[in-house]
Amino acid sequence: MTLPTDTTVLDGPAILAAARAVAPVLREEAEAGERGRRLTPRAVEALRSTGVFRMAMPRAWGGPEVDIRTQTEIIEELSAADGAAGWCAMIGSDGGFYTAPLEDSVARGLYPDLDMITAGWIVPAGRLHRVAGGYRLEGRWQFGSGCTHADVIIGGALVFEDGAPVMTEDGRPETRVAMLPAGEFEILDTWHTTGLAGSGSHDYAVEGAFVPAGQTFRFGDLRRRRRAGTLYAWPGMFFANLPGVPLGIARAALRSAEQILADKMLVPEMRPAREDPRVRAGVAQVHAMVGAARSYQYDVLGELWSTLETGAEPSLRLRAALVGAHMHTIRTCRDAVRLLADVVGSASIYRRCPLERHQRDLTTIGQHLMGQPKIMEMAGALWLGVDKALARHPLSAEGLI
Repeated sequence: MTLPTDTTVLDGPAILAAARAVAPVLREEAEAGERGRRLTPRAVEALRSTGVFRMAMPRAWGGPEVDIRTQTEIIEELSAADGAAGWCAMIGSDGGFYTAPLEDSVARGLYPDLDMITAGWIVPAGRLHRVAGGYRLEGRWQFGSGCTHADVIIGGALVFEDGAPVMTEDGRPETRVAMLPAGEFEILDTWHTTGLAGSGSHDYAVEGAFVPAGQTFRFGDLRRRRRAGTLYAWPGMFFANLPGVPLGIARAALRSAEQILADKMLVPEMRPAREDPRVRAGVAQVHAMVGAARSYQYDVLGELWSTLETGAEPSLRLRAALVGAHMHTIRTCRDAVRLLADVVGSASIYRRCPLERHQRDLTTIGQHLMGQPKIMEMAGALWLGVDKALARHPLSAEGLI
């Protein structure tokens, strides 16, 4: 496969077409990725060849700066081939967002190649101790999706000075995200999970690595942008494309189910499953569930993009729709595929059946922060304009939703 170079400007449609082209490779490598609990080298290079890891890189660097709806479509296509690969692509393409608040020379030092891969957890599980010129970073983080093949790893951390936590002007502990070359971290073999097994989302740790001050940022810094462009106008944009993963997996599950049902005979009736009213109604219901979730998700993303293009701030109601759509899409796709397994019957319980893996992958995604019921509570607070609830919520306080 030919990798894009920094002189190759790939736009969104070109990356989307490339994502469709590598789908057979990702499907072929999915089982080996499951066994190894990480993407195979062949799968990683297939992803890299599409340009997906550069899709959030700025035009000023020669990047494509792909709009968020197209990014989500790209992630959906990759996830339809293999959920773990789509998940790693979604996480691994975040470098363009995380470098937005950095000095350009520092950011390019971290990412000399636009196709470099990012991994890591923004939750402040570590500690940054202030020293001359920067910080000493220590800590252990979970959910380092793609850390086994990443080039840059991030870690959220509380800031300390002279052994005491540093407080912000509004009385909260200061948190920052540190960015370092992946080689600075130790990868811990912890990823033994229900689903997304191939994503290699292991724990990772570091003890006392020096981080220059310029390689850290606060999420509030994303509002004080150094970089122009609609893609960088909203601090939470880095997780706006996440719903592409469950949508792609659900689409693949429907394809798998229809292939199984094409030849399945019901027992003891001994008649084709396709002739059974229950089977027909179930398949139709799943198509409606996934299709409705997809339409709503893309409508909300389109409205967000249109709003930001005008230079306006998203309203509370638009933010409510964005947060609620994420949780709704994740849970709807999970529930739809569970229903599909009931329709297919006993064939869906075997490991050799792709539908079995689709169920496990969606179960795991449903435990992500954006798929949990408390996120819908947050969406409700936004719909109702409950200021106190918004102020208390960490994601809102950081300006991410």
